[in-house]
Amino acid sequence: MNRFYNIWIFVFTFLTFPFAVAVGLNMDFTLLGIRIPGEEFAYKDLFFGIVSGIILVLSLLRSSKKWMGIRIINQSDKFRFTSKISSERKSRVVLYNLIEALFSLLIGFTFLYMLPSSVIYLPLVYFLMGADFLINTLVGVSWDNYGIGLTKKAIVAVDRDAKVIYLKGLKCISKHQDTLYFEYKNGLILHFPTNLIPAQKEDAFIEVLKNIADPDKVYYSGFSQEF
Repeated sequence: MNRFYNIWIFVFTFLTFPFAVAVGLNMDFTLLGIRIPGEEFAYKDLFFGIVSGIILVLSLLRSSKKWMGIRIINQSDKFRFTSKISSERKSRVVLYNLIEALFSLLIGFTFLYMLPSSVIYLPLVYFLMGADFLINTLVGVSWDNYGIGLTKKAIVAVDRDAKVIYLKGLKCISKHQDTLYFEYKNGLILHFPTNLIPAQKEDAFIEVLKNIADPDKVYYSGFSQEF
């Protein structure tokens, strides 16, 4: 789900950038047959205001999903199996989150430099996104709030994203290299990386999983143990 929000935020950022350049440099130009006006752009405040609102809503939806995931995964009494994510996964999450935070701050400073003070709200949106990445990383990694849990109905995995994999309707669970694949009777296939789970807890996770998703009804493939 993170990817969905990231793609749309990138699309609106990409579409907004030429207008920011034109207004900032007070230079009219044409891009792909579309005239981009400069400082005389009569509707610049309205345009940048709408774009800021759209990007803010997308970022809030993305952020709320991650924070809700953290709150849920730490209610350990709701899970048959629960664990913090592995050290390997933490390192990767920190790297990706820092890259996204730096990218958001860089875009924010770019818009702040190019645009007039009347549209300060656009760079502020990117500064808020960057701060959210940093705070979420601090809470999730430094305070050890990222984790994975297994209920009788679903797998909940929370780190830089929150992912839910429902167990109803499963046809096959397979392991290939460092990924678990979940194939459903309707043809849907979901997956998540096994390095979310600490190596010493992987067998316990699989044991609880097969107690819920009965091997007599769900085909298991690629696992070292026989079911």
